[in-house]
Amino acid sequence: MLKQLDVSIAKELAAAVKALQPAVTRLTKALKADFTKLPSGAAADLLYDLRQTRQQLNSLAAPLDDLLGPAVKALEEHFVQTLKADEASGVQGRYSRVQVTPHDIPVVNPEGWPKLYAYIKRTGAFELLNRAVNREAVKERWRNKKQVPGVTVYHDKRVSCTKLNGKGGRRDGLDR
Repeated sequence: MLKQLDVSIAKELAAAVKALQPAVTRLTKALKADFTKLPSGAAADLLYDLRQTRQQLNSLAAPLDDLLGPAVKALEEHFVQTLKADEASGVQGRYSRVQVTPHDIPVVNPEGWPKLYAYIKRTGAFELLNRAVNREAVKERWRNKKQVPGVTVYHDKRVSCTKLNGKGGRRDGLDR
């Protein structure tokens, strides 16, 4: 029977953190610069490099996330099934303790929505609902030339940053 499973990767993580420390130091220093004083082209390249760096770091963590996420969920479900909520005791290992605690979440049953809406209309208790409109429903009405009272347009802007194929290139040999 399995008594102890060694899943600690603390040594490897500590080595990775130590190996990345010079890069973190350089990046910290570089990012203190006033980006508004950079030429636009250099700022565009910096944005691309930062996004690529973030993507590379995420791809390093992805295999661990794929392993750890389901395992953590399965163990939590195991404890929910085996430990009784509201009991003062839980289970304790050499350096950790697990206890299941109750947590109430309000849920509206599908047949309960008309009753909730009627209650809100009657009492004016609109704080029971989130303050957001369904964007697609509003856009559909606008496409059909219908007005939605109280709703206006907020003009959002998004930044696109893509790599140029065959142009420029990096001097450091890294093709991000």
